[in-house]
Amino acid sequence: MAKPDHSELVDKILTGARWATVLRLGAQIFSWLSTIIVVRFISPEDYGLNSMLESPLILMMLISTLGLDAALVQAKHIKSEELQSIFGWLLIVNVLLFLLYFFGGSLLAAYFNEPRLDSLAKALAFIFLFVPFRVIPNALLDRELNFKSVAQIEITATVVAAALTLALAYFGAGVWALVMGIIVNKLLLAILLMIFKPWFIVPRFNFSVTFRLMSVGGILTLASTFTLLSGMLATLIAGPKLGSALLGLYSVASQFALLPLTKGMPIINKTMLPAFSKFQSDRNSATYYLERLLGVISLVFVPMMVGLACVSDTFVITLFGAKWAPSILPLAIMSLGVVLRMNTVLLRSAMIGMGRADLILKSSALQLGLLLLLTIYAVEYGIIGLATAWVTTEILITFATARWSKMAFDTTFKSLLNCYRPALVASTIMAILVLGSKYLLRNQHNMVVLLIPIAIGLLSYYLATRFLFLTELQTALKTVFGNRFLFLAPSAKEL
Repeated sequence: MAKPDHSELVDKILTGARWATVLRLGAQIFSWLSTIIVVRFISPEDYGLNSMLESPLILMMLISTLGLDAALVQAKHIKSEELQSIFGWLLIVNVLLFLLYFFGGSLLAAYFNEPRLDSLAKALAFIFLFVPFRVIPNALLDRELNFKSVAQIEITATVVAAALTLALAYFGAGVWALVMGIIVNKLLLAILLMIFKPWFIVPRFNFSVTFRLMSVGGILTLASTFTLLSGMLATLIAGPKLGSALLGLYSVASQFALLPLTKGMPIINKTMLPAFSKFQSDRNSATYYLERLLGVISLVFVPMMVGLACVSDTFVITLFGAKWAPSILPLAIMSLGVVLRMNTVLLRSAMIGMGRADLILKSSALQLGLLLLLTIYAVEYGIIGLATAWVTTEILITFATARWSKMAFDTTFKSLLNCYRPALVASTIMAILVLGSKYLLRNQHNMVVLLIPIAIGLLSYYLATRFLFLTELQTALKTVFGNRFLFLAPSAKEL
């Protein structure tokens, strides 16, 4: 496919995305390290309690925005009266959600038979009061492609909240360390967004003017609700049956398997939605940039997840301790499944940008239905069964979403697979060498068996892409870093 000429727009998007990536990278590294350390000071039971709290909380937080954040970014034109009415909607909805979660803590405690959940829920309820003051400024910054400012705000909130969580966990606060981290993060986001993008307006309650945005936001909210319910099924179905300890083991395995995706995808999605919205009327250009994006991102994420699956045993034992050993196999299984989840997430984000919220709804509804059936069956086989059900669902949803993406892009299964071919081939070579090195080092200290295979994996993956997929490596380096690191992939002429 010929390269479309949108150089000025693409340069602006890539420049902003690079700034956002660089700024967030330091914060994410700090967050990952603090999470790893926090696990050592917090018991599986505390993580289980946190999962029980998050199950309804995440769903309610999704409803709190009514999908208007994404609808605002996607819309071609926004009127001032629409912003006023959106602000009015957000105030009403989030006050109601605050009251529901505050007084519903006792019901949550009764359902899970955990009395401590009542006071924890009352504290977490206050985060709903911050929502109306961050949705609009965040969307306005995204519409302006001002990724750098948004990244600076998110970095500050993430680092401060992670540092507080770590400090509280160290001093024995248990699950309260996780709860306070969430509250501080949401509060700082609201305050900083209002500072970076002053916007305050008088709310209006004439909601008829927001019908255009509400219809899009409603579809996106429903689709996201299905997706979040899918993520909560293990807790809701398996929680009462397995108990907080086993649920905590599964939650940690799931958390670390999904960590690169949950930390990396928000950075990418922040760019994708406003970027693809600029190409709604140019399907050929959108397809070209989608395939290029999939190829670049897969070169980063695929080896990361394959590598984690290969070293999951020494990773868990070395960093978390022997008490977390039952989470090793679920971590390995789900790490491989995240490769499929990555593809689904990217395609969904691109389709939203192209104005096809209906396709996202189909994909997420199918995901929820499949995972519900498989989880009900798999809970009898413990956390291994839950992990297997999750991966099986991801396989089926990947194919379904790829099929539906043809309605928004000029893609085929072959063209999508070709985007991932360099990363899959190079990661397979890397996995063979990593597993081989682990076998040779099997009698060494756990730290040695962890660090040396990681070093071998990094080197072997780089060499495999350098000599087998030079063009793709050059494209990835130039897209992510500009011209700064092209020396890592010199052509034969340059040598």
